[in-house]
Amino acid sequence: MSNQEKKLVFLGVGQVARALAQIVLDNSQADKTASNYKLFGTTRSAERVAEIRKLGIEPLIIETFEVVATHLDDALVVVSFPPNAEADDAACRAARNAAGIVYISSTAVYGKREGLVDENTDVEGESPHAKARLDAEQKWLQVGASIVRAPGIYGGGNGMHHRLLSGNYRLPGDGSNFVSRIHVHDLASMIVSVLELNQRGRIYLAGDNQPTTHREIVEWLVQRLNLPFPDSIPLEQCHYTQRGNRRVDASKSIKELGVTLKFPTYKDGYSHELNMGT
Repeated sequence: MSNQEKKLVFLGVGQVARALAQIVLDNSQADKTASNYKLFGTTRSAERVAEIRKLGIEPLIIETFEVVATHLDDALVVVSFPPNAEADDAACRAARNAAGIVYISSTAVYGKREGLVDENTDVEGESPHAKARLDAEQKWLQVGASIVRAPGIYGGGNGMHHRLLSGNYRLPGDGSNFVSRIHVHDLASMIVSVLELNQRGRIYLAGDNQPTTHREIVEWLVQRLNLPFPDSIPLEQCHYTQRGNRRVDASKSIKELGVTLKFPTYKDGYSHELNMGT
């Protein structure tokens, strides 16, 4: 690799990795003086090799993370797989000589805490999902990772509009609980800045500028999709990610990272998705 070329390895090639790869490749094409990245991504499925390669990412087929340890030496590493004690332990050992690490966590670490959440809010490790995320965060912090805690991620072909169109969406309770979200492009932009700053051990918060109730965004979407308003479901029957009532204020992290959100509100992000037909 050239002096300007860096190695960027995705441990897990999913929604965030795809968006991040696109931003990195677009930036390198637009600015020839910018640092270029050679992209690698892990997968356990040989069937995904062609799909991953089309993204500009060189696939690394693995059964265990130990086999990619040499690929991670002196590389920038982005970790996006869900918490798994055994996998996190193995991946942390493999990444101990990485040049920089970003672990993509979740605002699930705030558990049942309600109201405004920012960088100074205490976490809550009582619920199993919060504890699993916090345990994973601690392991990655011990090997020098930066942490990005993200709320609900949408965009790039994923989002509530697809569930509404399929008829599978049910409103959580009466829809009055607040929810925060981040468009995958904006989350990826934040991760690029975290990688470049490489402030080891830092914890950042992601989220757009307009937390809303479930009801507000559903009403907005069904109007534009010309759909009936969906039925509701008791909160206790919802997926845990839909039971929260939090408003994420990520303004401090966004300012520190020097990022301008392309989609600062759900209206911006979903308008883009609907116009793109994704």
